[in-house]
Amino acid sequence: MRKFFLIHLSILFLISIIFSQSNSYSYNSNSILLQDTCKVLLYFSGDVTFADFFQNHVKDKFEYPFQKMQWFKNADISMINLENPLTDRGIPVEKKFTFRASPDYVKIMKSGGIDIVTIANNHIYDYGVEGLFDTITHLDSIGISHVGAGKNLAEARAPAIFSVKGINIGFLAYYGLNKHSDSYPATKDEAGTALRNLSYIEEDIKGLKNKADFIVVNFHWGEEKANYPGTDQIDFAHQVIEYGADLILGHHPHVLQGIEVYKKKVIAYSLGNFIFGGNSRKTYKSIILAVNINVCDTKGYSVKIIPIQVDYWQPFKINNSDSLEVIHDMKKFSSIFNQSIFQNEP
Repeated sequence: MRKFFLIHLSILFLISIIFSQSNSYSYNSNSILLQDTCKVLLYFSGDVTFADFFQNHVKDKFEYPFQKMQWFKNADISMINLENPLTDRGIPVEKKFTFRASPDYVKIMKSGGIDIVTIANNHIYDYGVEGLFDTITHLDSIGISHVGAGKNLAEARAPAIFSVKGINIGFLAYYGLNKHSDSYPATKDEAGTALRNLSYIEEDIKGLKNKADFIVVNFHWGEEKANYPGTDQIDFAHQVIEYGADLILGHHPHVLQGIEVYKKKVIAYSLGNFIFGGNSRKTYKSIILAVNINVCDTKGYSVKIIPIQVDYWQPFKINNSDSLEVIHDMKKFSSIFNQSIFQNEP
């Protein structure tokens, strides 16, 4: 039966300041979390593509992308948004940007400690059904789970469930921008993505409640380069929390957005770019979202921000003024919410 989790929120940051109030936020310099027998540690990052500029720079150096992120492997579960098919086959669909990467690049994710990917996005079908099928095959062959797309609608909507330290954690993913012209939705008999449909989501979460103690829902949504979600997204996310999601993660804008707290649940509207080789931008800042679930006394889960920088598609943890800049931006982006992770509970 599904456990009830309360939330104790905290944000990882440069300086050591701890507030004494109940449900306070802690700021400290220890930006790397270690495994704990009483806690399940989850790491979440943003958009990833191993295509184009990335492929030209990295070539076959499979260890290069995570070379400065060895601590990423400390997580019990780590997840990314994979925005390219892993294939040498297929014909590109008619659209402005199409991505694909060598199937060998699945080794990058495995060596980097990636356990699960969402493939509910607008690029996973860039090379048609062959590209999607090849991606699923290569992920399965190396033991990386995937959610959000499949060979039919049932497979696209199917959850991934991980059993860690006595609890089950369930993952779901859906695609849905403001327009669906490039969504290639799965149907009963056709491959594609799981669309961001409230009736699907309500049914899927209800079906998962008896199997999972903690439910993570991913959405590919919003406007590119926008630092604030639309009101429709906020309303949508709130409804999904009402259905029973414990944590919501957003992707697609390629920039960071704020993190809201709604009914003691966390909504990260956009995690920005992680290792995104689909454009020529070689240096940018982003975050890793760290989640610690307490499994010993069910006091709740904590959420921490780890600021990172990416140079030539190689991420690394940052401190000092660079870290301050990221936190300042995240505070600003989160100011539109009635409650964010930067505010004490009312």
